[in-house]
Amino acid sequence: MELAVDSPLAAYRTAFLAGDLDAAVAAMRPDVVLSSPITNAFRFTGRAQLRDLLEDVRAVVADSEYTHDVGDDRTRVLRYSGRVGRQPFDETMVVVLDDDGLIASMELFIRPLPGLTALAAALGPRVARRRSRVRAAVVRGMIGPLALVTARAEGTGARLAAP
Repeated sequence: MELAVDSPLAAYRTAFLAGDLDAAVAAMRPDVVLSSPITNAFRFTGRAQLRDLLEDVRAVVADSEYTHDVGDDRTRVLRYSGRVGRQPFDETMVVVLDDDGLIASMELFIRPLPGLTALAAALGPRVARRRSRVRAAVVRGMIGPLALVTARAEGTGARLAAP
């Protein structure tokens, strides 16, 4: 499916893929909120936090591509694919726009599980490191084994559970 070039999110998509994070956050409201696909324990709020997060995402995700942008003037759904290391993932993002077409909120969903855990293992420590190296090490120690287990077990588990 071709992406809408006149979509309110066209500037955001283009800027993010080009690494122009200032232009990407300029497409957001100052009080933008992003709901993480990894945890419900906190949200990223405001342009500064979103810019930091986008910087971390760009550092760990390769082969980024937006493949879909559908919806109306208020609610858009973006489909995105990428890779963390050798682990591919797909993301669906529900975006709510304000009256000016700026991004008011973003809610992300990522699949498959090995892709989500690989992203969490790569991104979590980077986000935590903005507060301290100790926090980053703790997050890495907690999430790293989960990513390893889900990546290794996916093939066997899928074969055992497949209809």
